[in-house]
Amino acid sequence: MQAASAATRAQVDNGIKSRRHSDSAQSEASTSSDSPIDYSDFSSSSSASSSRSPSPTSPRSHNPRNPTPAPTGEGITTRKGKDYRPVSTFYLKPWKEMTHYERVCDLATCPESMHKVKDEGLNRGPVPRQSVLRENAFILSRGLIPILIQSASYWAFPNFKWPTGLAYTFYFFSFMGFALAVSNYCVKLGTFDEKKIGRDRTPDQSVNGLAKGIIIYMFFRTGLAFYLHYNKEENPLMTFTWTFPLKIAAWELALDYFFYVYHRSSHEIDALWFIHQHHHTTKHPTAILAILAEDKQECLEIALIPTLASLLVPMSFAELYLTMAYTIYVEMLGHSGVRAYWPHPVLWVLKVIDCELAVEDHELHHRFGKSGKNYGKQSRLWDRLFGTVGERIETYGM
Repeated sequence: MQAASAATRAQVDNGIKSRRHSDSAQSEASTSSDSPIDYSDFSSSSSASSSRSPSPTSPRSHNPRNPTPAPTGEGITTRKGKDYRPVSTFYLKPWKEMTHYERVCDLATCPESMHKVKDEGLNRGPVPRQSVLRENAFILSRGLIPILIQSASYWAFPNFKWPTGLAYTFYFFSFMGFALAVSNYCVKLGTFDEKKIGRDRTPDQSVNGLAKGIIIYMFFRTGLAFYLHYNKEENPLMTFTWTFPLKIAAWELALDYFFYVYHRSSHEIDALWFIHQHHHTTKHPTAILAILAEDKQECLEIALIPTLASLLVPMSFAELYLTMAYTIYVEMLGHSGVRAYWPHPVLWVLKVIDCELAVEDHELHHRFGKSGKNYGKQSRLWDRLFGTVGERIETYGM
């Protein structure tokens, strides 16, 4: 392990031209809560990934078998004396030397600066509040793209109906593009707990499993809408009904209930903890680590639970596809740790009964570990009803 790390550092020191430059200066910029969050400042993760510069000390500082003191000064990853998090070095490789799985993870890897501890004197001001209108504008402007393109094709070429194979391939890659667009909000706003510890990296030992999980997630979440509702004769844009806002709210609450039952059970019943424990190897996750799981958890979360919600709340193909876009948006932001009061774009109305979800809720769930709290991932309704709410820290009272 040490020899591999030394070789990696030697490559970096010799000037690997293909690696990317750090964007830490952008990350240190202070953000005012009075200013609206500008989506134009958030690049997709692929562009952010291309602006990272690797830290030669990272592999050594993350070696759990032979932990060394965390680096000091620029590049520090934790305020603790040692960084015991699993080793992560794959991101240091030139793109052409990466495996296919490493490339999948690298596309969604957050900027280098997010893994660094921020200066204790950094003052970002009050925690900014995200606008629900801007959230919905972001989701709709991107999530509707494949639906609008297919509808335009039907109007322009009425005799050509998209066969399932063509449509599925197009929607699959559109969904992946949407996910990449929402995975990198933290550069400007910062992250929770950033003055104590940087965000976790994807461990080398988890790269293959995580990449497979990402592909399976995209495959099934897109495929569910096709399996249940796709009809090539229908113009997808014309299948939206005026009740869609009510249906998506009901679907998210149903999904959240089924998820709550499974999630709480996997924490409180020792015999079930093995299903979920791998996901909790990260306490300060990034958006990509939302899908870090073993096979059994993936079957439950990616397939069974959304299928149950879909059977309970019927929708058209286009409605369910857009609902999946809303869902992955919330799931990824819930693991991003972005330092903002970021309510659910649909279920924000639950604030009137103090049951709305914010990013910090699931952030704290990961810090609690097996002890639990905040089991819901779309709302706090079930946590509030069953007494498992964990109070917020940095967004308390917002």
